[in-house]
Amino acid sequence: MAMTAPCWPMVPLGALVDCLDARRVPLNRAQRAGRPGSVPYHGASGVTGYVDRALFDGPLVLLGEDSAPFFDPLRDVAFFHDGPLWAGNHVHVLRPRAGVDGRFLAHALNTVSLGAFVEGTTRPKLTRACMNSLPVPCPPLQRQHMIARTLDQHMDRIDRQLHELDAQAAAADEYARAIIHHAILPDGAAWPGPVPTRGVMRPVGSVFDIVGGGTPATGNAAHWGDDVTWLTPADLPAGPPARVGRGARGLSAAGLAACRATRVEAGALVISTRAPVGRVGMATVPVAVSQGCKALVPRGQDVDLRYAALLLRVAGAELRRRAGGSVFPEVDTLTLASLELCLPPLERQRAVAQTVWDRLDRQARQAYARGQLRAVLREYRPALRLACVSGHGM
Repeated sequence: MAMTAPCWPMVPLGALVDCLDARRVPLNRAQRAGRPGSVPYHGASGVTGYVDRALFDGPLVLLGEDSAPFFDPLRDVAFFHDGPLWAGNHVHVLRPRAGVDGRFLAHALNTVSLGAFVEGTTRPKLTRACMNSLPVPCPPLQRQHMIARTLDQHMDRIDRQLHELDAQAAAADEYARAIIHHAILPDGAAWPGPVPTRGVMRPVGSVFDIVGGGTPATGNAAHWGDDVTWLTPADLPAGPPARVGRGARGLSAAGLAACRATRVEAGALVISTRAPVGRVGMATVPVAVSQGCKALVPRGQDVDLRYAALLLRVAGAELRRRAGGSVFPEVDTLTLASLELCLPPLERQRAVAQTVWDRLDRQARQAYARGQLRAVLREYRPALRLACVSGHGM
């Protein structure tokens, strides 16, 4: 992140620390697993495990050397650690010299724009020479202490708020799964559930026309555009079924013809049949799909599509059980077509779907609000740090 003109003198990082990189010893995951303990093992982006003994003892500043998020201003590349530690060779290990507060230094390094100092394109690396030349604001030591204490308190509060948002999201997802499962399979019934009064059992293939898809040559720019909305498994919701109106990429008319996919009208259900199996979306616009999905077009008026979306989402576990494939699980058209669906009378389908989708829509609005708050907190975090470190916010 670029800094505004600081109130403090700028000093090369090499003048503020002693570099202990020569003492690092890398351990791969298997090696770490073979020596369990309570000593943190530090990699480029933080603690990645624990081992049985330490190579270092704090206070230390850990600065990513490679494989670190150098170009993401919302993620940290420098960390303060006080205590026993083992470090691999993807992180610089720095001991602050006299007159330098390690906590302040870590905060300061996370405000430095590293783009001009990192070398390499496929695997960007902050070499020791470039690291030593990093310009770091250096206020008086007492001021460093004050800034570090203030930022530690604020960062801890922001991190706790972000953690709480994550916990709320996880609880909401679990609740959504529970209400869908209870609506489709009440009282803990196993798939496909008991046939209700005046209900019927029908295979997917008798309720829907199943339309496959394809992917045109990705290297041909003429295949991609905005003519056709094109959905892949990644475009479908990982949680409850949801309305889907766009994918990450679109096809041109030439791309649609090249991959021999068929565009289906709005209202079709889309289910992922590989990588992963069982995601479900309801198309709000005409769409085509990749070979990792199937579009389900209703054959008649005897099924409520919102209910069917819930039904297919619950069927995901059964579809994964039936999936074949040697590289990754995949459900072919015949397997999907043979899946038996337990369909209650249409009026019951509509009543259940209305109740559940109202709850899902309410949860979607709450999830959107959480996402907005998360985005604000993530942007506020580096902005606050920059203001304090540069001297403009204290």
